[in-house]
Amino acid sequence: MMKKVILIAVLALALAACGGSAVETAQITVTMKEFAYDPNPITVAAGTPVEITLVNEGAVEHDFVIEVISVTDVSMDGAMEDHEMSGDHEEFDLHTSTPAGESSTLTFTPTEPGTYQIFCSVPGHKEAGMVAELIVK
Repeated sequence: MMKKVILIAVLALALAACGGSAVETAQITVTMKEFAYDPNPITVAAGTPVEITLVNEGAVEHDFVIEVISVTDVSMDGAMEDHEMSGDHEEFDLHTSTPAGESSTLTFTPTEPGTYQIFCSVPGHKEAGMVAELIVK
């Protein structure tokens, strides 16, 4: 009986070691509307890939901006490449824009823990309270 218990324990440890190496992507859906992000705050883990699907339920374009954040592997899908209202924002570490009634995807891996402000850079939106927090633990 004792040999069976030890054998089962050894097999369980071996299986756990095999399955522990895959890093799963955190998938989060964020709804944007006049003038809010939901959920707020958004909490993710440093070193873990994050895929945020941005759904614009508003009547106008909204964007998702973090001015300064340490990230790698940034990609966007479905975002507007050139949007008139927000201008050119190459100075932002993370930025994507989504037309009214559409969605886009922003993928990145945050590398440093901290609390980062998210805001909409469309003129007047940040001032109207369209801000949120990304908490990287």
